[in-house]
Amino acid sequence: MRIQIVSPGGDLQQGHTRTGNRSTAAQWGRLLRELGHSVEITSTSIPRSNEVMIALHGDKSHEAILRYRSLHPAGKLILGLAGTDIYPTPSEKTLKSMALADGIIALQEKAIDQVPPKLRNRVVIILQSSAPALPAPRKSTDTFDVSILGHLRAVKNPMLLAEASRRLSPKSRIRILQAGDILEEPYREAVEAETRTNPRFQYLGQLDRQSTAGLIAASHVMVITSVNEGGARVVSEAIVNHTPVLSTKMDGSIGMLGEGYPGYFPVGDSHALTELLIRCESDPEFLGELTATVTELAPRYTPEEERKALTNLLTRVCGSA
Repeated sequence: MRIQIVSPGGDLQQGHTRTGNRSTAAQWGRLLRELGHSVEITSTSIPRSNEVMIALHGDKSHEAILRYRSLHPAGKLILGLAGTDIYPTPSEKTLKSMALADGIIALQEKAIDQVPPKLRNRVVIILQSSAPALPAPRKSTDTFDVSILGHLRAVKNPMLLAEASRRLSPKSRIRILQAGDILEEPYREAVEAETRTNPRFQYLGQLDRQSTAGLIAASHVMVITSVNEGGARVVSEAIVNHTPVLSTKMDGSIGMLGEGYPGYFPVGDSHALTELLIRCESDPEFLGELTATVTELAPRYTPEEERKALTNLLTRVCGSA
């Protein structure tokens, strides 16, 4: 089958920021090729004459979706929902893109709640897989390493973890390791100030995929401070590396970790995050509970499971895969 994946970021190119859309396009392209399909990844401006178009981001790819529907009315259209498509609420463009799609991809189970009821039968949940870091890095015995990964922009609330760490006891061994490109300029000054004044804080900049996996695997805990997420890839990476996660209590994480997961804190609440950090460092039983939960979830986030989900999607939309 000939498949075009349309991504707002276009092709992955050396030196470009590794956005979620680019990473998703590259991963789905690889998995679909492994299934025997011919796959092309393009920017939003070039809808090709293929049997299937998978458009990432209902809002940013809306014009490409309209052109594809106009130029290739017999083609099958699949929409991959991004976090900003559906949170806090879907835009008018996204709603129109959903209505035009033959199939809709959601990256976690709570995302379906944001799809209009009449369109929910088009939704397939595809949990993004990750591979554990090999060889597995050793966790430090001198420091208790807490990582946060994600490009620095307002929706990620990226300095919340650093703020929470300032309340820790001087006896605490916690070290904050922050990775990600700076996408909004105010955070450049914030990172520089934090580096000068907070001895626990280290900013690592943007990491490649292998270094990202290694950082997550070597961390004692990984933290998500976002206001909203569609289904963060770093959560799946933490899960497959059996690294406990602390996260804001939002649908994007609940849909991946489960409603009853004990590592949530309220959105924007740095005081609650401080208390969770203290508990993770000082309470082995609590840390063990978090670890056991993510370990139990790990089999759901394998490439085999993601390939099965993609095959199911194509079968539902096209009648065969």
